[in-house]
Amino acid sequence: MAPLQSLVSRAFSAGELAPSLGMRADLTLYTLGLRTCRNFIVQRHGGVANRPGTKFIAEVKDSEADTWLLKFVLSATQTYVIEVGEGYFRFFKNAAPVTVSGVTAWSGATAYVVGDLASRLGVNYYCILAHTNQQPPDATYWYPLTDDIFEIPTPFLATLHNLRAVQDQAVVTLTHQDYPPQELVCAGDTAWTLTPIVTAPGIAAPANPTSSAGAAGSLNPVYVITAVAAETYEESLPSATETIASSAEPTDAAPNELGWDAVTGAAEYRVYKDPQGNGTFGYLGTATGLTAFFDAGFAPDFGLTPPIARTLFNATNLYPHAATYYQQRRVFANSHAAVATVWGSRIGFHSNFSIRSPLQDDDAVTFTLNGRRVQGIQHLLGLKRLILLSDGGEWVVHGDEAGVLTPSSIHPDQDGWAGSAAAPVPVVFGNTAIYVQYLSRIVRDLRFDANFASFRSSDLTVFASHLFEQTVVRIDGAEIPHSVIWCVRDDGVLLGLTYLPDHEIYGWHRHDTGASGLFKDVCVVPEGDDHAVYVVVQRTIDGATKRYVERFQKRLAYTDATLEDAFFLDCGLTQDGALGTSVTGLDHLEGTEVYALADGLVRGPFTVSAGAITLIVPAAKVQVGLLITAQLETLALDVAGSSLREKKKNVQAITAIVEKSVGGFYTGPDEAHLFRQKRDAWQPATGLQDDALEATLTGTYGDTGRVVIQHIEPTPLTILGLIPLFKVGG
Repeated sequence: MAPLQSLVSRAFSAGELAPSLGMRADLTLYTLGLRTCRNFIVQRHGGVANRPGTKFIAEVKDSEADTWLLKFVLSATQTYVIEVGEGYFRFFKNAAPVTVSGVTAWSGATAYVVGDLASRLGVNYYCILAHTNQQPPDATYWYPLTDDIFEIPTPFLATLHNLRAVQDQAVVTLTHQDYPPQELVCAGDTAWTLTPIVTAPGIAAPANPTSSAGAAGSLNPVYVITAVAAETYEESLPSATETIASSAEPTDAAPNELGWDAVTGAAEYRVYKDPQGNGTFGYLGTATGLTAFFDAGFAPDFGLTPPIARTLFNATNLYPHAATYYQQRRVFANSHAAVATVWGSRIGFHSNFSIRSPLQDDDAVTFTLNGRRVQGIQHLLGLKRLILLSDGGEWVVHGDEAGVLTPSSIHPDQDGWAGSAAAPVPVVFGNTAIYVQYLSRIVRDLRFDANFASFRSSDLTVFASHLFEQTVVRIDGAEIPHSVIWCVRDDGVLLGLTYLPDHEIYGWHRHDTGASGLFKDVCVVPEGDDHAVYVVVQRTIDGATKRYVERFQKRLAYTDATLEDAFFLDCGLTQDGALGTSVTGLDHLEGTEVYALADGLVRGPFTVSAGAITLIVPAAKVQVGLLITAQLETLALDVAGSSLREKKKNVQAITAIVEKSVGGFYTGPDEAHLFRQKRDAWQPATGLQDDALEATLTGTYGDTGRVVIQHIEPTPLTILGLIPLFKVGG
């Protein structure tokens, strides 16, 4: 009789591997990989844990239309997820929709500004144009809200997946090649405004310049004046020209006098002079706190000239595709008319794209990539340098010797030729950019490599290529707790990559959800001491298509006393109160089969009727939702340099080393032959275990010796390692 043998799997940090690696036991990752990792998350220490369930947050405004999510992180304690639909934004905070309450009644005596709220005849309204005495529902001035749900109107009506967002403090810059760029500003939960970006200084130019000659003569000098803002010292565009005709050369005794209207917010004014009327102005002097200047014959400095206006992004085909912030500049790129061009604002002034002649280091920057072919710039990223991801490669803008970007020191250099897809938008993960390669089926990282003094890109999908036969459409990352990059495929599958490059951990896992659920989008924001993963899920509920915003629940460090808090059901809700049998508020799962975790015990199935279910045994704390099937399958039993692979194997038992887990999983040689893991007599009847759970298999001799483990109950299961016991035949 053949003796029993064992082969210990001590970690699963390589995640799910492609079938094409089925003979690569010579690779270290083979000992750390799985054939299937479904609805399990590879943890940073190498174990796998069934993923938590999702909490139902809200149905989107229109379930028939594509809906996307954007993030807004104002501070460590104030974060939002934005629902982006056709012509509107809605907002979520701490897993709940942002709503309005106590809205003041409309008054004809109030001077309303954009963003104000008013109530009339039971309807709440959002002001979209400043006015006085324009009564709702006048659509020129007011936008009606649905019940108490706060939302704002937007101009974005189509191809919303192409909308890009980049944030600087309380301002989000939004770009889309078919719409003028916009600024979304947050001043509070229900105080949001959206305005078009105007590429001009933030302070107005002086108006109504006047002058008088110190003495008569044959000269015709021309002057312009600019205003300088207090604190920021941003300089305005120049005023209209003022010519002092038939004047003499000014002197201390007979100066030329200039005057102008005061500008709100100005600390001083700068005067420029063109002595000969040839159109070139040089800096003459500054008037501080005054609206007058006396030219006593000063020599203009033609090395410092007044700002030159540049109006950008103001017409169809001129709207930018991408934006970022870099070295105190706001940078845009890629319009329909100039796909390889980059525009950077003046330093410190994000809407000011003025320049001077000659150019100064803090002036706006414009340049176009020159490569082997026209390269459309898909994304802009500020890492150690300004990174341009084009459809033809990866570019690094080096700037001057100190790495500073100036109009005269740009120095773009192509570091790679993989190219980037237009969507999804990359995610910056620590000091690394994660992006999808051109054609959307390879996920890559881009990191600065000190050994080569350059940025290097690598393929993160090479060992799990079978997961990328469909297109990746959205991507985001949650560094806490397990450093996972989340990717949504166009077929509704959610992929996760546990990514710890410093420890050489790259483990892919895939996720699906019940009720014909399809993941459509993913968005991650910090909430509390965790990174919260929000998703848009399309479901079939009671025969109708629904799109829901849901959030992955936090996977707690459960104890026997807190097992009732476990949340491993999708699209679920929690009812917490007095003992009872009725669980209500389930209208979003009407007609659907659900399960419950009632005071820590699994109950069900139930079918939701009239938004409720009835428990057989009363419970105080109940989680209700859709079952999640978590499944893993081991690779074929094999050891490099041995003859194990070619022999027949019969796996007779398997031991799972678990942590804070509830037993009762199913196991077997394949999905069609699964047997429930039995609790040994010496093990506790209920509660969590940190132990070795053993299961007996009734398999036969086969070629692979693979084992399937499946967990369908809404309870935690973390597997740190597996030990199959098997016999080897001829």
